[in-house]
Amino acid sequence: MDGLLNDVINAHGGAQRWQSVSSITARGRLGGLLPRRFPGNKLANFTVEVQPDEPRTVLRDFPRTGENAVFDRGEVRIENHAGETLGTRTNPRAMFFGLSGFRRNLRWDPLDVAYFAGYAFWNYLTVPMLLTRNDITVTEGESWQECGQQWRRLLATFPALIDTHCRQQSFYVDAAGLIRRHDFLAEPIGAWATAALYCSQHRSVDGLIFPTRRRVLPRSPGTRVLARPTLLALDFDEIEITR
Repeated sequence: MDGLLNDVINAHGGAQRWQSVSSITARGRLGGLLPRRFPGNKLANFTVEVQPDEPRTVLRDFPRTGENAVFDRGEVRIENHAGETLGTRTNPRAMFFGLSGFRRNLRWDPLDVAYFAGYAFWNYLTVPMLLTRNDITVTEGESWQECGQQWRRLLATFPALIDTHCRQQSFYVDAAGLIRRHDFLAEPIGAWATAALYCSQHRSVDGLIFPTRRRVLPRSPGTRVLARPTLLALDFDEIEITR
């Protein structure tokens, strides 16, 4: 592993602990501008389960109680608690672009949310271990001054086969090795949707370190971040690890 990436993995609990995880379940609250497009309960209070070793996420009781939204290796479905399929989409990312993308500028359907929230939760809850995959290229970029601190930067290039916000992403690391900021372009939202996700209130859960407060703010071209509006406010109240 890259020297900085190795420091980051160790600061977040170490590779051995991460590799022993079979699933991560998180409960929390979601707010901000983006969820206004979501149907149903808008994930205002959510329970989500991800599997670190494969891109799979289950959003419990979404879009309504008694139903689950499932993101499964790039495909999505809505099913009831009996496991009966209520709707599916085999190529959900494509629906955010072209003519079909116009509706999504105003409102999303449950399968849209299953895709976007599904891959986003999987990415957020498995970083930094996700960055150790052989098909993700990680290098160290120039350091960055913010909040009176000098943060080092990891520059990650994702392959097309991984569902994520965009191919080129940056992670800002503080002196303790903790990820404090994550820059990306949320391509399914639009070519203009450059953003910075700030991570804070890091907490140890069974030896793994997670930032439990995350705020996504708009970013102008380059690295300048705007103070408002808050595009996404994500708070994890409980996190459980299954090994």
